[in-house]
Amino acid sequence: MVARALAFNYDLQTAVARLEAARAQARIANAPRLPALEANFDAARNKRRIIGSAATASRIVTNFDLGATVNWELDLWGRLANAARAAAADAKATQADYRAARLLLAADVSRGWFGAIEAELQVRLADRTAENFRRSLAVIEERYRRGLNTALDVRLARENVASAESTLAVRRRERDAALRALEVLLGRYPAAELVAADSLPKVQAPVPAGLPAALLTRRPDLVAAEYRLTAAGERLKEARKNRLPALRLTASGGTASGELQTLLDGRSSVWSLLAGLTQPLFQGGRLAAEQALTQAERHEAWASYAQAVLTAFREVETALAAEAWYREQEAALRRAAEEAGEAAALALDRYRQGLVDIITLLESQRRAFDAESARLRTARERLNNRVTLYLALGGDFGNPAGVTP
Repeated sequence: MVARALAFNYDLQTAVARLEAARAQARIANAPRLPALEANFDAARNKRRIIGSAATASRIVTNFDLGATVNWELDLWGRLANAARAAAADAKATQADYRAARLLLAADVSRGWFGAIEAELQVRLADRTAENFRRSLAVIEERYRRGLNTALDVRLARENVASAESTLAVRRRERDAALRALEVLLGRYPAAELVAADSLPKVQAPVPAGLPAALLTRRPDLVAAEYRLTAAGERLKEARKNRLPALRLTASGGTASGELQTLLDGRSSVWSLLAGLTQPLFQGGRLAAEQALTQAERHEAWASYAQAVLTAFREVETALAAEAWYREQEAALRRAAEEAGEAAALALDRYRQGLVDIITLLESQRRAFDAESARLRTARERLNNRVTLYLALGGDFGNPAGVTP
């Protein structure tokens, strides 16, 4: 399912398009560092009057020009290099975003699959519970016909069955929604046609002790934040250098002739070479404002990076702490479900003997259902927490730091 989602999920395809656009922007930003060459061909035809002749006369003049022009700004201060490095860092940040999107999609598919399994198991539990309540109602109605209990017992038992049937409808609706959400992640039409597994997988491998903090360096969101901080620093340098003089060279050459067939004759060649040095003097404070803007953006990028690091540590610590608590909670709920099931069976048997009242019977049955439902929910939450831990670490426990997940 994860493989299918990585191949067909449309949100991931959007991330691919953003990555391609960022790489194109990096190439565009690097282009001004190289000379720009343009070829041109011009043709002109003019009519000129000859003044001073005995009779009014005119002459038609045709001229053809073929040439090339080279424009190049010498990067004296490294301003263009700063712009190119900033765009390259942005492209690397977008690439890290794409890796993060892949990792998050894999996590969402896993959690969606676990949710679909739990929803299916909850439907089966609700169906069994409703059927048990119907059998209990049959016993209660039979005792009522024999005069062994009151109409109140029958009414309460019927309410119990109706509540169980309502719960069953809710669980079926939740299963339907879980399957459709998972199908959308897989890039499929949400037809709720997937078939969930019969049981939730077990958490087998324990969390190793002493996980190195360096594992976090492979997290794609931290990598992206670091590259964006680098890009902001390069743009600040570029903004400062915008106040320095810029040297631009322009060279052109070609041929000019009145005859098209002699246009390539070297004797009709023309050329020119220009050099210009420009220094910004007054632009209404625009350059100072641009520098202040890039300074603020760099501070924002630094703060975002620091916050991302703290968030990463919080996510890891929270998931690690929850591992032990979920394990203890699931074990306790398993015992509670077993005891509640035994208590419900015992209560029904004692009710048949007239040793307990209807309230005790109904309460024991509801507790058995609630305990098993809570156990299923906790088992799924424990699996989700392990997925969250992998996501917080940027991969599993075995990958060394620096390895792309």
